[in-house]
Amino acid sequence: MDDTDPSGAANLPAPRKWARTRDTVKWSPKLARAICERVAAGELLYAVLREPGMPTPQSVGRWARERADFGEALALARAEGGRPSRNGGGVWTYCPEVVDALFERLAEGESLTGVCSDPTMPTYSTVYYWRRKFPDFDRVLRMAREIQAERFCDQGYDLAMEATPETAYLTHVRLTQLRWMAAVRAPRIYKPKPVEPEEAKEPLRVLIRTFKKEVDPETGKERVVSYCPNPDTGQMECDSAPDYEYPPNSQPIPAGPRWA
Repeated sequence: MDDTDPSGAANLPAPRKWARTRDTVKWSPKLARAICERVAAGELLYAVLREPGMPTPQSVGRWARERADFGEALALARAEGGRPSRNGGGVWTYCPEVVDALFERLAEGESLTGVCSDPTMPTYSTVYYWRRKFPDFDRVLRMAREIQAERFCDQGYDLAMEATPETAYLTHVRLTQLRWMAAVRAPRIYKPKPVEPEEAKEPLRVLIRTFKKEVDPETGKERVVSYCPNPDTGQMECDSAPDYEYPPNSQPIPAGPRWA
């Protein structure tokens, strides 16, 4: 399918605010038959649904999913009208109404795959073409996915609050998936931040002190002096001197008297 827009869509204004302004049109066999007849005659489904008195594309898509006979009739009508027979692909003209519908359905929690499989919505390839061609549309899509991420957080909270010992594992699986999807939909907000590993600390080295009686060379008095092994050299060192410093990350036991 050619995604180019011969009507000059590149000059269209940015999509309007997302609000439902059309009255709900209820299902009726007569209306369904009229839609199928016009599509079979070659009219674009989305163009038909933009007219006053017609249902929204969301409504027609829902009817096609919930009413098998209408879904089959619509598929046949599209084939007769020269439209692709596969799901999706009913729309390729960029306009505010299409953008509104995509935004609303994504914000309500539908996946882009699910929306694009609707015969009243554009295909995946069309959506990605629009993202490249229209910067405003790309921003709309990112906003819708950020709203989805917020919904996933709310769903996760509800799941966690309703968990029981019997459902704990299933809840864990679902919460893991929701966390991943929230991070993908809104990485700026929900992507886990990398945690820098703490610097490994050297183990504390405990030094066993020994004590000896020695004579102070200055005073000639006898005094108890302590010695400590140096773990780096393996030599015994007198740690009673005032200026002695223990090796790094070392702690002597027990404490004893030092030279005054």
